[in-house]
Amino acid sequence: MSKKKFEKTIPGHVYKIGFGVNQTELVQKGANMANETPQTFLKNSALEAAHAQIKSDAAGGKE
Repeated sequence: MSKKKFEKTIPGHVYKIGFGVNQTELVQKGANMANETPQTFLKNSALEAAHAQIKSDAAGGKE
C-alpha cells in the first residue's frame, strides 16, 4: 500500500485556511482582545503554541 505524500510547507507562502462560523467568531474575539488583525493574531498564536511545544519537549514533557 502506498503512502500519501505530503508536501512540506513553504516559508513565506500565504496559505488559506477555512473556518466555521464558531471558529471565525473566536478568532475575531481573540484578535480584538489582542488589538491585532486576524491574520497577525493567527500567526502570533501559532508561533506561541510552537514555542510552548518546543519548550515542553525540551523539558521532557513528550506525550
